[in-house]
Amino acid sequence: MNRSVVIPIAVLAGALVAAPPTATPAAKAATAYTLEPLNYNLAETTPSLFGGAVCLVYECERVPTSASLDLSHRRGVFGENGAISQGAARLDDRLTADADTKLVFGFSQGAQVAGFWLRNYAPTTAVDPGSTSFLLVGDPENTYGVPWAPRVPTDTGFEVTEVWKQYDGWADWPDRFDVLAVANAVYGMLFVHPTVYDDLDLDAERAAGNVVTWTAGGITYEMVVDQDLPILDPLRNLGLGWVADLVNDDWREHVEAQYDRPSTQEEADELFEAPVPAGTDAETAAVEEDESDSEERPSRSSGSVRAASLTDDSDEDEVDKDEVSETETETDDTTETDEDAPTADEDTDDDTDAGGGDDQPASNEADDAGQA
Repeated sequence: MNRSVVIPIAVLAGALVAAPPTATPAAKAATAYTLEPLNYNLAETTPSLFGGAVCLVYECERVPTSASLDLSHRRGVFGENGAISQGAARLDDRLTADADTKLVFGFSQGAQVAGFWLRNYAPTTAVDPGSTSFLLVGDPENTYGVPWAPRVPTDTGFEVTEVWKQYDGWADWPDRFDVLAVANAVYGMLFVHPTVYDDLDLDAERAAGNVVTWTAGGITYEMVVDQDLPILDPLRNLGLGWVADLVNDDWREHVEAQYDRPSTQEEADELFEAPVPAGTDAETAAVEEDESDSEERPSRSSGSVRAASLTDDSDEDEVDKDEVSETETETDDTTETDEDAPTADEDTDDDTDAGGGDDQPASNEADDAGQA
């Protein structure tokens, strides 16, 4: 099945806005298999994310999991026996049986279930990557998530999109240990992660320029920027927002310095080289620049710029040798002419012989000049 039948995440994002209560349900395009977070199945959480917008586009079907603490989950490989590995087996049953277009939609531990499937089942599955995509939200196994969790592989061949709120500590953990950065991430784990995605309007956030997007490997990352540090929320809740505002910018700059992931779209484009749209003037200019660079760049056979330089020097030496050879030839001709002069005048007097003798040093000087 061709990949074009999958509803692109970018198109889906336009639907991630809560619909009015009176909206008429549209025909569903495909099935979304939803995976629950660690909530012991006390509530059905995943379908309600983003104001329930995903399930307006897809026919949502819940994959049953225990949604419980999984102490066996360490490396995320076959042999583990807990909520995550068991949930992945049930997910595999559904994906294998469904040949139509489908989305796997997981939140928190539900995203880990999807990650387990991508890590272990995807390499040998018969499931078509062209008809199956993944939307993972607040994923601890996100590339930028907590360091003690395994990572979602980036080379599965499936279309995977990771979405998270900046400073949700489960999905956005600092790369370097710092007391303030770690404390902020822990606060985000406890007070941002559980509720921030419920009514998150991705369409509005994109329009406001608050979503940083980049692609690395086979995964598209979308981070919703938070200009306010979660750790300062208690001050704001106490009516001391002015105190929080006094330190927020300086603290946030310090916290961001502990992360290696992009903080802005400009950083993301620079780090991951955003592709230039085909057929644009920018693309043409880029191609011309590449061709110009290739002409100026030394050939691979030369090995290095230094090798190319040595080759150029060698060519110059050959030119010098040719010039020296020509000079020596001319000098030899001159010498032979000088030596022939006395022979033609064999009957001259002794004074003439003395004059001919004076010509020899001049010939030697010419020879010396040709060898120099």
